[in-house]
Amino acid sequence: MNSILTTELVRINHAQIEAIGAELRRTITPVMEAVAGVNPRPTRISRAIGLDKSLASRLVRAVLSTSDLDLMHLVPSPQGLRIFADLSTRYADPASVSNLQATIDRFEALLDSVPGGRASIDAQISDSSHVALLKREHIAKQASFKSMSFLLGHFCEVLTTTLFLVPSANGRRVDGIEIQRRIGLRRMRPSTPLVLLSLWGEPEDAVSENAISLDTIDGRGNGDPKSYLLSAFSTQPLPDLEVMREGEMTALVLAGDPSIHAPSQLTSAMRIRNGWPIEPEARIQSLRGYVLHTPCRQIVRDVYIAESLYPNVTPQVSFVLPGPRPSMRTPGEDGRRHYSEVDLARSIESRPGPQSYDIPGVVNHSAVVRHVLERTGHGLTPFRGWRLAMTYPVSLVEMVWTLTHPSQLHR
Repeated sequence: MNSILTTELVRINHAQIEAIGAELRRTITPVMEAVAGVNPRPTRISRAIGLDKSLASRLVRAVLSTSDLDLMHLVPSPQGLRIFADLSTRYADPASVSNLQATIDRFEALLDSVPGGRASIDAQISDSSHVALLKREHIAKQASFKSMSFLLGHFCEVLTTTLFLVPSANGRRVDGIEIQRRIGLRRMRPSTPLVLLSLWGEPEDAVSENAISLDTIDGRGNGDPKSYLLSAFSTQPLPDLEVMREGEMTALVLAGDPSIHAPSQLTSAMRIRNGWPIEPEARIQSLRGYVLHTPCRQIVRDVYIAESLYPNVTPQVSFVLPGPRPSMRTPGEDGRRHYSEVDLARSIESRPGPQSYDIPGVVNHSAVVRHVLERTGHGLTPFRGWRLAMTYPVSLVEMVWTLTHPSQLHR
């Protein structure tokens, strides 16, 4: 019974929000046209009545929005609307101004009736308004970046990963070749230890021909994580680094010593041997999971698949709260969200070959990728690829890549 009541309350509030939005559009428009004409611009409104330019801009964007929900997200506060109404009395007829003021009162009453006020209204609007969702999400992610950078004591301007899927040497599995780059790495507190590279797995994992294992791109790692670093594409000289092993995790750590400067650029590469079956076992296949331990302003993750593998495959990305490895699950076929999924906007861009591998603002990225492909014997291998780029990705949330195979539809 409680869930039914809660759902009904949300539905009614949603209708009230739209209704107030429609009223605001109807009453703001004639006043605005009286002040600045039928095609009002922020500068015209500011010059005519002396209204603040940013407030005028919000008014225009709200009235020109495509839906009443978008208007409710963009429209200024009741106080800002009252300033506009008061300044417009010299140009608009008294009835229009009076109608606007009455609607502003109803807008304010709606905000006062909802716990959390404008923030709660915006959160509810974002369920149906793409404009509101993107704006509120950007503000939240930017705040998260600032707070997590301070709490963790470090951040990075740009983090990139480039994953290539290629046939394994045994012909029965698929290998991964992955390049990771950190650009603009900074410690906010010099005494903060900083993980530069972490690897999961034990040497005995590779005892059988088909076992999944991690290796350097040249196959000569000898268990030393430093051999995964590409020094030619990292800040020189690299500082002395500590190797820390905890169970199945091995990490390369910059010590919390103020005299040791963090490398501003760090590039690493590895080979994931026998990581995936060459014939998919299900329609939706887990590919790769990443937990972002370093706050960053921008993240770019590329996936490239050799043309000989997985025809007509489509990649997807989801975000989940980190947990045990089973949390790296594939998305549900019924489209329902799991309780641990985090609803973040994402957009995957197709990158058909031939590839340049460039990333705007990341120096020499194409050269790094081609260097690794040449060393692994795939300099001439044709790939098709996809890219996901995000600003202010959320730290400590796992990004999960999956592949959808149309050929497995009836399995």
